[in-house]
Amino acid sequence: MTYDFGLSTGKMSYVSLYRKYRSQTFDDVVGQDHVVRTIRNAIRAGRIAQGYLFCGSRGTGKTTVARLIAKALNCGNGPTPDPCNVCDECRSITEGTAVDVIEMDAASNRSVDDVDALREGVKYPPMRLRYKIYIIDEAHQLSPQAKDAFLKTLEEPPPHAVFILATTESNKIPITIRSRCQQFDFRRGTVNEISERLKYVTQGENAQIDDDALDLIARSANGSYRDSLSLLEQVMAYTENNITAKDVYTVLGMVDEEVLLELGDVLSSTDTAAAFSLADKLMREGRDVRELLRSAAAHFRDLLELKVGANSRHANNQKWKDQAETFSQERLIGIIDTFAAAEKDLKWNEQHRLSLEMAMLKAMARPKEAPVAVATVAAPARQTAAPRPEPVPEPKPVRKEPVFKEPKIEASAHEEPVDSAKEAPGEIVTEPQAADMAQTEISAGSVTLGEIQREWQKVLRHVQKILKQPNVAATAREGQPIGLSGNVLTLGFSKKWDFHRKRIEHDPQWIEKGLFDILEAKLKIATAIIDDPAGQSAESQPKPQSTEQVAHPLLNDVLTTLGGTVVDYSDDEDPWKEQG
Repeated sequence: MTYDFGLSTGKMSYVSLYRKYRSQTFDDVVGQDHVVRTIRNAIRAGRIAQGYLFCGSRGTGKTTVARLIAKALNCGNGPTPDPCNVCDECRSITEGTAVDVIEMDAASNRSVDDVDALREGVKYPPMRLRYKIYIIDEAHQLSPQAKDAFLKTLEEPPPHAVFILATTESNKIPITIRSRCQQFDFRRGTVNEISERLKYVTQGENAQIDDDALDLIARSANGSYRDSLSLLEQVMAYTENNITAKDVYTVLGMVDEEVLLELGDVLSSTDTAAAFSLADKLMREGRDVRELLRSAAAHFRDLLELKVGANSRHANNQKWKDQAETFSQERLIGIIDTFAAAEKDLKWNEQHRLSLEMAMLKAMARPKEAPVAVATVAAPARQTAAPRPEPVPEPKPVRKEPVFKEPKIEASAHEEPVDSAKEAPGEIVTEPQAADMAQTEISAGSVTLGEIQREWQKVLRHVQKILKQPNVAATAREGQPIGLSGNVLTLGFSKKWDFHRKRIEHDPQWIEKGLFDILEAKLKIATAIIDDPAGQSAESQPKPQSTEQVAHPLLNDVLTTLGGTVVDYSDDEDPWKEQG
């Protein structure tokens, strides 16, 4: 329903679409059925609250519903849930001339003096209407002192007054005020709801619009009905009432579909030069980098939906289907994360072109995957590049100390139960057996335990600073990587850090994410309690017997590069101890 805003002189002034097509009855309100039904039933039953709190993002209808309540309570045929819109009372409220409906913008009237003036006026009965309605928009912007001054009036208002507070940030409204109001949460409009509303408006304006153009405008509005009408009005002024998707791309500065499909083709290839060429082309066209990154993330999200069968919008588009088939589900997720992170980081980086190029190159890189078939090929390739000679037997007697064994691991949700026969105490493992164990357990695809140990602190810093999980990083810092079997990495904690061990065991996802980001290895985390090294004698300390068992990063690098093997370890002193 629209309203005639003609002036008394007979001239027609132009009225923006969001005002012209503002809902004038509860039936016209779109997407807020839970709010409308409750309020209509309350008015019908005569259960009118003294205070209402409307919460929700901009453009979802909070002020519109507040005015409808004013009409419903003051209609000449009311109170009624269906105001007539023809009586003097309804017309005055629609035109904004009703003296008993007071709208106050809390952003510019936020002081104690403004609230004091309101408190003085509320004592007097309405002049023409049945109820005095106070609509306070952006109520969260009232000063703390003004909120305190308003509290008493809201707690015991006169029977002829109704307060309606609208806010986009309900968390900033004190609980003392919220508890004295009926709170309604207005939800964002869906793409389908906004599209239907836009179609209704274009029909009323005698304009033609493509379905693709409707969908683009509805998506750009981000759930705001008012924003969608403002965007539609802008496009209509450009196209002379014949709107296509290309017009929407041009007017709103959006990235058109052909560019996004070209970006997808570049990323599916390994042509780095093509990536730089496309970035240069987009920058020469004067594209906004923020919009490029946002549109790219949305494009690959649509591809992911199409790949898993959740996107019906492009289900019949062969170009989209072909491009979706060129990416794996895991890679699409990684590309979306890359572009979303690049957009987020733009506010800290003034080199927007560099940010775009780096995001494209990162998205082009294929993530390392470690399935069984790949692991069996990758491990021999690593050995062929740097073969390790067999240790030469020494004439001196072989040491009798047992070779390092995996510590006893408590049952964990990330590990399979171990045969008790393999855990027999006092079992001595010979050196060839230890070598076999290192070969099968320490290697996991293309990452080794030694590499993990060298990068462990870097992984923890990544979890702390990049993933924003300082508590998880601090907890995991009390443990150390001690074993790698298949794709299961075991972290060892001493008994005094058992609480930290349990926390990591309960929620290992951030550590696993950090390992994937730094080492590009998909590992699962298991935990184990190890004996306190302080309680062991020097003779009983396990000695490193192979490259993977030596924790010092420098020696690991030397052994890996030159293909050496540790054959002896001095008992006299710690070779890694810093000299005082």
